[in-house]
Amino acid sequence: MSSLEGKTAVITGAASGIGRAVAQLLRREGARTVLLDRDAEELGRTPPGPDVYTLVVDLADRAALERTAGEALAHFSGVDILVNAAGVTGGGAPLLETTDETWDQVHAVNSTAPFLLIRAIGKHMVERGRGGRIVNITSSSAHRALQSKTAYGASKAALAQLTRIAAAELGAYDINVNAIAPGLTRTPIVARAFSEEALEAALREGPLANLLQRISEPEDIAAVVLFLCQPGSRQITGQTLQVSAGAII
Repeated sequence: MSSLEGKTAVITGAASGIGRAVAQLLRREGARTVLLDRDAEELGRTPPGPDVYTLVVDLADRAALERTAGEALAHFSGVDILVNAAGVTGGGAPLLETTDETWDQVHAVNSTAPFLLIRAIGKHMVERGRGGRIVNITSSSAHRALQSKTAYGASKAALAQLTRIAAAELGAYDINVNAIAPGLTRTPIVARAFSEEALEAALREGPLANLLQRISEPEDIAAVVLFLCQPGSRQITGQTLQVSAGAII
């Protein structure tokens, strides 16, 4: 029997990068998956089957997200796992040049959308009385002051604190809430921001360097998500696991 047989997982940002890797791994481990993303074309590449349901939604659209949350809960008659993997960076503007629009957009996706989904799915988990697992993908940028990452770093730090608060409030209902903070990971966002030469240099020296001097793959992050959804992690909650090759120690 697969480790997640009979479980249903909702995953945001599931069309690419970390979200896609998480969706693929949890599905291989037997979970039914509800996949959320705004990229209809990439989401449509998901292999079909009775164990997968895709929903196209802009996470920055609060009304649409709240409707989608209800649809996600209804499709498989319950949710056991929520993985908030979606994220946007908002570009690289420094503090004094960050616009209201950038700030609002980044926080809408990176912190408000997870809040709305945790609230909706958390209520369902409490009412159903079978516990659950919630995993939020934050960032090593939430734990260090990087220039030109004002909106992004602040939004991911907010998500890390939301993780702790949710763990404190939901623990009595057997709901574990944790976060994973990746460092540089081979995602479409990183591919657009770095050439291969610049990426290799950044891994060795500077504020993004890590001890192992190598980039994480989305599958590295997905493996830790899987662990946090399995029985072996039942005593872990309210934590942020640094999965960054030692970028943060």
